[in-house]
Amino acid sequence: MSFLTLNFPMGLALIAGFIVSFITIPPIVRISREKKLVALPNGRTSHSGAIPALGGVAIFGATILGTSLFMTPDSLGEFRYILAALFIVFGIGLKDDLVNLSWSRKFIAEAIAALLVVVLADVRISTFHGMLGIGTLPLWFSIVFSVLVFLFLINAFNLLDGIDGLASGMGIFISLVFGIWLSTLGATNFSILAFSLAGGLIAFYGFNVFGKKHKLFMGDSGSLVLGFLFSVLSIKILCCEVAPSNPHYMLAFPTVIMSVMIIPMIDTIRVFTLRILRGQSPFHADRTHLHHIFLRLGFSHLQASLTIIAMNAALFALCYSLRDINALLLAVILFTLGLALSLIPCYIAQCAKVEKEAPHLEPVLKD
Repeated sequence: MSFLTLNFPMGLALIAGFIVSFITIPPIVRISREKKLVALPNGRTSHSGAIPALGGVAIFGATILGTSLFMTPDSLGEFRYILAALFIVFGIGLKDDLVNLSWSRKFIAEAIAALLVVVLADVRISTFHGMLGIGTLPLWFSIVFSVLVFLFLINAFNLLDGIDGLASGMGIFISLVFGIWLSTLGATNFSILAFSLAGGLIAFYGFNVFGKKHKLFMGDSGSLVLGFLFSVLSIKILCCEVAPSNPHYMLAFPTVIMSVMIIPMIDTIRVFTLRILRGQSPFHADRTHLHHIFLRLGFSHLQASLTIIAMNAALFALCYSLRDINALLLAVILFTLGLALSLIPCYIAQCAKVEKEAPHLEPVLKD
């Protein structure tokens, strides 16, 4: 992957996405405060004060406008279904930001959006590229598996949005990597979609992390959109057939794709597993995510988010450097290292908690 593959429309899409998000955020913040559409602190949140939580509106608008302005007409057929599904995901996220929907209603809407893309746009995982000895998948399995991937990634990014700068910072990294990758594979319109999203996220990141007067959160309208779009982009990359003679060919193609989003994936699996083992719903809200662990260790929001993003980027860089080894072997390495990186802070936090709660023994004095 090379930055030399970027072209003029992709750069313009990023700039357009940034401008739209940058211009629309201040009025969104003002209106949110006037209408009291704000997130209030509770036992699970990590913020203080009433903060507007409709940043997803700006991110959504930036992505739609940037993509619409600069995409070429050759993929309008599949994009109409993708945009229709995106509106469903954004709409259900926005409604949840306003009235707090149950997880089951959101889940149904996410599944409908996923089916639109998988069945009508035909953006689905049709092959494992030889991983596990599996090539082309049966149609029914391809549809079911692709929808499950959508549901998993949408909820993984929804759960990731817990501290300032984490979901947006991770989103900037992922969208730029996918944008560059798609451009090398000739999927220009999908690359423009990724760069439009990146531009919107860069502007949002500034307000979310460093903003005072216009600070805001992305809310579910933003995090669900991120998970949905990253599902589309990653599956689109996986759909691209690359011949061994192509300089962009990778033997471990599927594993390298997974590595771009590995920390959100592993953290979701870890947290869901813990909740199920405790007899709770996997969607039960708590403070066991990796970003919560870093906060308990004394990290600031910025320090925690940058550390987690750096962990993710390091694992991607490792996988990309090992892209020509066996895909299954690389997947084992990736998930082992990812799980270890996730569990080490948890272990340190647990040790610190035990030490803090342990009774201090007074020395025994002898005559």
